[in-house]
Amino acid sequence: MNKPLRILITCSAIAFCGLLVAIFLQRKIPAEQNKPESASKPSPRVSRTADGDPQLTLDKAAQEHAGLKTKVLSAQTLRPEILAYGRLEEDPSQSFILRSPVAGILHSRQDGGWPGIGEKVASGKAIGIIEPRFMPTDRIALSGQLATARSELNASTAEVTAASASYERLRILNADRKNVSDRAVEEAQARLQGAEARLKGATDTVSLLESSLRSAGPAERMPLVMPREGDVVEVMAQPGESIESGSPILRLTRLDRLLARVDVPVGQHIPAGVSNARILPVGYDDQVIPAVRVALSVTIDPKTQGQSFLFRLVESRFGLRPGLSVTAFLSLPGASRQGVVIPGAAVVRLAGKAYAYIQTESDKFVRKEVPMMDPAAGGYFTPDNFAPGQRIVVVGAQMLLSEEFKSPTQVDQEGS
Repeated sequence: MNKPLRILITCSAIAFCGLLVAIFLQRKIPAEQNKPESASKPSPRVSRTADGDPQLTLDKAAQEHAGLKTKVLSAQTLRPEILAYGRLEEDPSQSFILRSPVAGILHSRQDGGWPGIGEKVASGKAIGIIEPRFMPTDRIALSGQLATARSELNASTAEVTAASASYERLRILNADRKNVSDRAVEEAQARLQGAEARLKGATDTVSLLESSLRSAGPAERMPLVMPREGDVVEVMAQPGESIESGSPILRLTRLDRLLARVDVPVGQHIPAGVSNARILPVGYDDQVIPAVRVALSVTIDPKTQGQSFLFRLVESRFGLRPGLSVTAFLSLPGASRQGVVIPGAAVVRLAGKAYAYIQTESDKFVRKEVPMMDPAAGGYFTPDNFAPGQRIVVVGAQMLLSEEFKSPTQVDQEGS
C-alpha cells in the first residue's frame, strides 16, 4: 500500500472516533442538566443563629414521631446565697435505744424474725421475747421479802377481824337507846377502815412478790415492745444471748428526719439572722431540699477551720443516709435576682457542658447553654440565655441532640 492511501485511512479513523465522542457527550450533558437542584444542593437542617447558637430544623411529622413536649418558662426569683459544704447527720432527738427491762435470755418472735439494720419498726410492735431469770441471791432476797409480807398479811387479816367485830358491837349498842356514844362508834369505824387499808396493801405486796418469783419460768416470758417507731441503725444483741437488766438491744433513729451540718468557709461572714438554706445531696442533682436552721455549733471544725451550722431538712428523699455529703445554699439578706428555672428533664450534656433546647418557631429548635451554678427545686436557676415565655423542650431533648449531630450538613463540632 502506498503512503498517500495509508494517510487517508488514518485520518478517516480519527474522524470516526471524534464523531462517537461527540454523540456520547451530547446525550450525557442534558441528562445532568435535567437533575433537580435540590438533589445537588440539599437544604441545611442545622444552622447558626445570630448569637451563634446551633439551630435545628425539624418538621412536624418528625416531632410527633419523637414525642416532643415543651413547657413555657415562667419568671422566678432567687434571693442572695452563699455556697457551703457539709454532710448529713442523725437527729439526736429522734434516736432511741431499746434496753432490756429485766435480766434474762432473748428469744426471737414466734415467726422466727429479729430486726436487722435498715429495717423500719413500727411503734407498739413486739420485736422479740425475753425470758426473765433470777440469780440465787435474788431468789433468796425475794423469798425473804415474801415471808415478811405474808406475816404482815396475816396480822392485817386478824386486825381487820377484830376491828370489824368491835365496830359491830358498838354500832348495836349505839342503836339500842344510845348505850354508847356516837363518837365511840365513829372511832371504831375509823379503826376498821385503817385495818382494811393495811390488809389491801399487804395483799398486793404478797401478790407482786409471788408473781416475781414465778416469772423465772417459760410461762412468764415477756414481749419486747417498741415504744417508738424508727429505722434500725444498730443491733447490740441477738436471740439466744443472756443479757442484764438495762443492757442495750437495738438503736433506732428516724432517717426521714435528718440534720445537715454545714461548714462555712473561713473568712465568710454569715449574718446572725440567717435561718434558711437549700440542701443539695450528692448524687441527687436537681433535687434541692429546703432546710431550717436549728443551731450554731459551739466548736470550730478542725479541718475547715470554719463555723458549723445545723439545719433540719424540711422533707426527705428515699436513700438519704447520715454521712452523705451535701452542698448548701445559705440564704442571705439583700436584693433578689430575676430569672427562670430550667427543668432538669430539659438538660442534655455535651462536651462537659449542659444545654437545653428552645422552640423558636414551629419547626426550629435552638440549643442554648445552661449555667449550673444555682440548683433550684426541679432544675437550675439562671438569669442568662433564657427568658420567661420561651418554650423549652422537656421531653425529647436528647433526640434533638442526636438529630443535630447526625445531620449531613451539621455545622462545626462543639469545641472545634
